[in-house]
Amino acid sequence: MIQRRNLLTAVAAGVILLALAPAMGQDKPFAGVELKVAMIDEPREWAFRDRLAEFEALTGIKVTIDTYGFDGLFNKILTASAGKTGEYDVVQMHVPDMALFDEKGFMVDLTDWVKRDAAELELDDIHPSIQDSHMMYKGRYYGVPTHVGGMNFYYRKDIFEAEGYAVPKTWDDVLAIAKAVDEKHGPELRGLVLMGKADIQGASTFQNIWGAYGGNYFDEAGKPTLNTEAGLAAMNMLKALSAHAVEGSPSYSFDEAQTAFKQGQAAMTVFWDSGDNFFGDAANSQIVGKWAIAPMPGGRATNGGWSVQVSRDSKNPEAAFEFLKWIVSPDMERALVPLTPSIRTSILSDPANDKYPAYKGFLALVEGQPFNFPKVTPNLQILQELADAQNAVMTGQATPEAALAQVQSDVEAIAVRFGIWQP
Repeated sequence: MIQRRNLLTAVAAGVILLALAPAMGQDKPFAGVELKVAMIDEPREWAFRDRLAEFEALTGIKVTIDTYGFDGLFNKILTASAGKTGEYDVVQMHVPDMALFDEKGFMVDLTDWVKRDAAELELDDIHPSIQDSHMMYKGRYYGVPTHVGGMNFYYRKDIFEAEGYAVPKTWDDVLAIAKAVDEKHGPELRGLVLMGKADIQGASTFQNIWGAYGGNYFDEAGKPTLNTEAGLAAMNMLKALSAHAVEGSPSYSFDEAQTAFKQGQAAMTVFWDSGDNFFGDAANSQIVGKWAIAPMPGGRATNGGWSVQVSRDSKNPEAAFEFLKWIVSPDMERALVPLTPSIRTSILSDPANDKYPAYKGFLALVEGQPFNFPKVTPNLQILQELADAQNAVMTGQATPEAALAQVQSDVEAIAVRFGIWQP
């Protein structure tokens, strides 16, 4: 999900010059239009910025891309949207935030344009699951997917082969292997490393375990469903796994967890598909060629990513839509391999990309049972409550029962306050 600036250079030399479909270059009805775009400060977005001259040559549209960190981007586009400043024509948002921005009418409903240009977009090459999670809100198209990705189960294939461990299919299997690794190789090598910090990474990691037991955030009536048998089974499993995790796991977020795994401190981890880049980095990883990806135990994996949308306050919404089509074009998607998984089934399933394990992993995720973040206005508050609960269990500050009772109460209050549910 999150990558670092020095990874971009690893693929830049292999990126081809983009050439879009002739239909986009036959005339330039938007020549002279200037657009401003707000995006996350990560490699895929830098790649768009590096190619803006190509887009201008094709369309006559001049684009400026400003990039921000996770919180900075959210605050920037929320302030601009609520204040109707018109500062940005195009904005990128974390997928669950579509509920806030689209529900309030801050973004342009693109449904008619998407259907009109479905052939040009090659819409049928974008998996229906990705369309639903990254493009649509309440059955209407509001954006295009970019920077998609999910969480994978990574394991040390060299250790598994040497010890005769089977690839785990359930979290009970994971626990058994973690115990065995600890007994034979600890403390230098622990069973696993987890992102357990009280932040979105901790919540994202826990979702994979929770999902395996049938967990969901809400029932059909909108009532929060955290303190359930599924929730208790998942919290108990998290507590058991924590006993065999790298010591710092309860305080680990993205950087710490990927560092621990690539330094060879653990036999297993749950991590975003960008792990391919970190763990396969010959200059910085001690486990190059020694790891592999398997389907998430239990069959459900956290699905994340970003949606790019047109601001309601743009004076040039159709020109902005041309930019959206360009960044998700098949040529662009092919050029950006292997920067995060592609949105296109044809690229994810292309045998030429088998050398990028995350591509097959993400295709399996979207074709299976992806566990999406709650697409509701207070999604960040809810994720923080879940993050706090799982961290309290990992650190021993609360029992699974107490943590679930607290998070259920807190999320119920949020649901009532935002009109999601009424008791």
